[in-house]
Amino acid sequence: MVQTAHKKTNDRWVEREELVSDDLFSLFWHKLIDKGTIAFTNQVTSNWTRHPHQRHKKIAENLKGGINYYRHYYQVHIPLKFQSKESVPIDEKKLYASFHKPEIRSSDPLKILIVGELAYNPERIVALEEQGHILYGLWIENTMFSFNTIGPLPFGNVTDVPYKNRIEEIKKIKPDVIYALLNAIAIPVAHEVLMTGLDIPFVWHYKEGPSIGMHHGYWERLIDLYSYADGQIYLNPESKSWYEQFILSGNQMSFILDGDLPKIDYFTDDFSPLLSEKDGEIHTVSPGRVIGMSFEDLRELAKQKIHLHLYVHNYPNAKKHFISMAKNAMGDRFHLHSPCLPQDWVKEFSQYDAGWLHCFRSRNEGKLIRAEWDDLNLPARMNTLAAAGLPMLQLNNEGHIVAMQSKVKELNIGVCFDNYEQLGHLLRDKELMQTLRNNVLKHRKQFSFDYHVPDLIDFFRKVINNKKTKR
Repeated sequence: MVQTAHKKTNDRWVEREELVSDDLFSLFWHKLIDKGTIAFTNQVTSNWTRHPHQRHKKIAENLKGGINYYRHYYQVHIPLKFQSKESVPIDEKKLYASFHKPEIRSSDPLKILIVGELAYNPERIVALEEQGHILYGLWIENTMFSFNTIGPLPFGNVTDVPYKNRIEEIKKIKPDVIYALLNAIAIPVAHEVLMTGLDIPFVWHYKEGPSIGMHHGYWERLIDLYSYADGQIYLNPESKSWYEQFILSGNQMSFILDGDLPKIDYFTDDFSPLLSEKDGEIHTVSPGRVIGMSFEDLRELAKQKIHLHLYVHNYPNAKKHFISMAKNAMGDRFHLHSPCLPQDWVKEFSQYDAGWLHCFRSRNEGKLIRAEWDDLNLPARMNTLAAAGLPMLQLNNEGHIVAMQSKVKELNIGVCFDNYEQLGHLLRDKELMQTLRNNVLKHRKQFSFDYHVPDLIDFFRKVINNKKTKR
């Protein structure tokens, strides 16, 4: 277990990182114990400074570190027990216990090289191995956020490609297809591999909004990826239409798929009774930060006897003001919970009447060029709520292009409300809510990665064959 600690030395407080399992200076100092006598010299021979490679920066999530960067930097090839000052404890051996499976070979496997990072629900790629395909991974060197998952992976059988001499290593592997993904941080390495001219079928899959790519100065490379990749995977039809304003798409092959869908193993059947059946009040859940609701909105919810259950890992320290104000607004109808592991999504979240998506007011007025990231996004929590069979809640943006509203309306799995008073009436309509819940349960497996794997592999094969015909 890794954590950052502080210790008083010579009447001064200094920061020191340590391994809880080995309190003797951590990682390498213990190797000096048998080399001679350790003694004070009473001379200053070093001084604390700041630089990008300090270990606490690899650990702390608020400094762009975290478990993924830590594992990648130190090349840890076994599951970790990890906790930083900013994060909840992570036990990867327990978390990924069901994904340490032997490889399953098929008569016609694909060699798939993953380039970039996997973001949320990274264990989904085990579904590709379960179908007999062989995976390799060329990962970004530095993460931007703690959710940027990169290898070595604590699950599955992915073979890592060394970043140094990466192009030569790819030539040796001779993958059938390169699958590059997923967020803005992956754009530079994906672009490099694409433009090297390897003559290997290349598929680009991007989840984050175009504005984020622009913000980091990657716009030209992002457009190159969409323009020159042999196949493009778009988050949703709205994103596809948005990018087609800027690229020539006549000769390209495309596919629609959310980028970080969870593994179907989490779509269990251990549903819980509704809390509302016990106390007669409405219970809603936000499996992640509250987005778009003011304290006045929360006060209106409480007035209508609607509870908000919030599950987050970084709010207690980073959002003390929000928690305090939310409690003032809602009283005992505001509930703060520890994060819920994916294995417990169904059992934990199914006890609620509905779940919150992102609440925002769109401003695009139906004009595609004005669509922003909120308009094009499908929040990761949508998949979590679907697994638990929960109707989904969002502000009504009728007349605007909003992808998550289109999805909810297409499947009839949620409520798009104009104001919070109207929402209260809708949530108390038991017949409506049961219909929505039944529809979520009917369609919920569509929100898992495994459901789409056969079509994804079929798309890869079509891209491969199309590339061959052009040679």
